[in-house]
Amino acid sequence: MVFHILISLWLAIILFLAIFLGRTPKGRGWLRILWRSAKVRKALVVVILTIATIIVVYALLPSHEDQEIDSRPIFEGYAQSLILSLQEQGAFIMDSTCDLYAPQPELAYVLPTILGVYNDIVKNPTKPRLSQIDDIIVIYFDGYKQFKNRSINIVKGIQKKLGPRYVVQIINGNSSHELKVAYRGKLWDNEQLCGLPAMEASIREGIDPALLMSIIRHTSSFDFNYEGSNHEKGLLAIESGYGLEQIFAGAHQLKVALDSVQNTEDAIAAFYPLRDMQGLNSEWRKNPSRSRWVEEVLADIPFYRNNGLK
Repeated sequence: MVFHILISLWLAIILFLAIFLGRTPKGRGWLRILWRSAKVRKALVVVILTIATIIVVYALLPSHEDQEIDSRPIFEGYAQSLILSLQEQGAFIMDSTCDLYAPQPELAYVLPTILGVYNDIVKNPTKPRLSQIDDIIVIYFDGYKQFKNRSINIVKGIQKKLGPRYVVQIINGNSSHELKVAYRGKLWDNEQLCGLPAMEASIREGIDPALLMSIIRHTSSFDFNYEGSNHEKGLLAIESGYGLEQIFAGAHQLKVALDSVQNTEDAIAAFYPLRDMQGLNSEWRKNPSRSRWVEEVLADIPFYRNNGLK
């Protein structure tokens, strides 16, 4: 933006001088004298070429202006990694035609629950075959001649676990039975979608996921575009990580902080999103606004624990 203003200003000045000098005989005389000078012509050509080169280069370079981050593709990418991780663990077989381009997070997140119900109900289960996961999950259970009673129990079990916003159906075949699960509720917001990454990061670091979620809430309100007064951006406004990477980097920093101080309050204070509050010390207690921020983080921990993050 500043560059555009400066270029426009210089062009306006040059245009103004050219018009002003060209309106009077004396001015036009000066212009003719200057133009007859080879040095002046060369200097003018150099200036014009320089300005043109700067404009072209600037136009070709990526924009440095802040761009709003669309969080949905970030969570779709995380959902994709979750599916691939489950496949590597042997939880299911994936059809070669299964498209993982943009899996719906509201479905990918519950895939472990769906597979868990199947494995709990069916004795000696065969390996499920994942055929589709985008705006619907399609899983085949192969190798069963009779599946009717188990179908009913699987549908009831999944419906009980997932709730009424999910539509669950099994279509029985001769030896292969098709499970379909669709989500018909309101799309999850960033706070809901951050729950699973926060749980994964917390398990890795051995920390309380509810504490991590509460810190994120009171730092950025789960806004990927948040910018702290330290000019760092993201969910936790820290230097490390982009997008969901900040959750994992933040979990590691929280682990280090908890191991370095005598109480949880000091560890939380290290995440206070102000430039002069980076570090582990007890000086934050002398500032009412900082103390209140730490208290608010602590107060919301039970909320996340009551919602399954524990």
